[in-house]
Amino acid sequence: QQQVKQSPQSLTVQEGEISNLNCSYENSLFDYFPWYRQYPGKGPAFLIAIRSVVNEMEDGRLTVFLNKSAKQLSLHLTTSQPGDSATLLCTSGSFPMSQFFASGGKVL
Repeated sequence: QQQVKQSPQSLTVQEGEISNLNCSYENSLFDYFPWYRQYPGKGPAFLIAIRSVVNEMEDGRLTVFLNKSAKQLSLHLTTSQPGDSATLLCTSGSFPMSQFFASGGKVL
């Protein structure tokens, strides 16, 4: 059973548009939700994280929204740029211990 599910699997956006990726998780005890970006041939690099004590976290062009009751979160990337083309990975777990990775969503 997959602990974390992400959608859409692929997202094509034009430069300047907003990218929106969604993630759902099953374990209500999860309290830490980092996102990573992975370029082809590279390892995942940390982007942004949110803890369960807040429902929104913003950092530059990135905003994460968390809906604890629905066990869902979403990542919004504003003003998309060519360098944003990558696989974005949603993860969830218990801070600071284990993290469960989703299969990833590609922003093209």
